[in-house]
Amino acid sequence: MMKIVIAGPVGSGKTTFARELAKEQKVQLYELDNLIWQRTPQGDQRFSKEKSAQLLQDILNYPEWIIEGTTTQSWIQDALIQADSVLLLLPPYHIRLYRILKRFIKQKLQLERANYTPTMNLLKMMFVWNHHYETKNKLELQQLIATSPAKLHILKDRNAYSAYKKMIET
Repeated sequence: MMKIVIAGPVGSGKTTFARELAKEQKVQLYELDNLIWQRTPQGDQRFSKEKSAQLLQDILNYPEWIIEGTTTQSWIQDALIQADSVLLLLPPYHIRLYRILKRFIKQKLQLERANYTPTMNLLKMMFVWNHHYETKNKLELQQLIATSPAKLHILKDRNAYSAYKKMIET
């Protein structure tokens, strides 16, 4: 059985890595964004923390799952506790900035799908969130998982991503 949480800042490659891993391992992938935001034609509406926590509990009842996202809110604690591994993707800051901008351009040109409407304001916020992850969120995640630090794997580049995939195949 496989229970993995994949965390990291915007532009770290969480979603891409999680999709690849889920496909290769034949495990269902869940995006934390979809537990935080209710997607509607009129725009995204934030779920209450209680609703997000309940949606997460429903997922945790399955025997296997991969959960990816950036949140470090306390309601994800149960996922961190139940996870076999917590992967923190931390490629270099400048690479993440490049990926954020590249993704935004692709989404504006409709070459890449997004769960949200790509706007200049959102692009600006992604740069802010990316910086905050370095200064705040990374430490919060490490504090949340402090009870079982052996689960935490910090992956800083594609070579580390590939090495992790090989490790779980054995």
